[in-house]
Amino acid sequence: MPRSQERKITTMPIRVPQHRNLPALVPEKPSFLQTMKEGVALGVGSSLGHRIVNSFMGPPTIKVETNTEYDACMKEYNDIALCKEHSKQNTR
Repeated sequence: MPRSQERKITTMPIRVPQHRNLPALVPEKPSFLQTMKEGVALGVGSSLGHRIVNSFMGPPTIKVETNTEYDACMKEYNDIALCKEHSKQNTR
């Protein structure tokens, strides 16, 4: 939308009792670039926070159990359905 057609948000002026000569503060709608800047800052801050925590606690590790019978079956027959059925029968 072109800027000439943008609507300004009207709000009540904020009064500061101690300083009567200050102009009223009216909040403005953030621009696209301001929103992008805040998003990038949030992403960078989040990644830095994760790096700091990982430096103290170590990176997260995931343990995966492997089925060696399934791997051997896949090497020999190369048939997923046959090897899944074979590994199910052996785990019962």
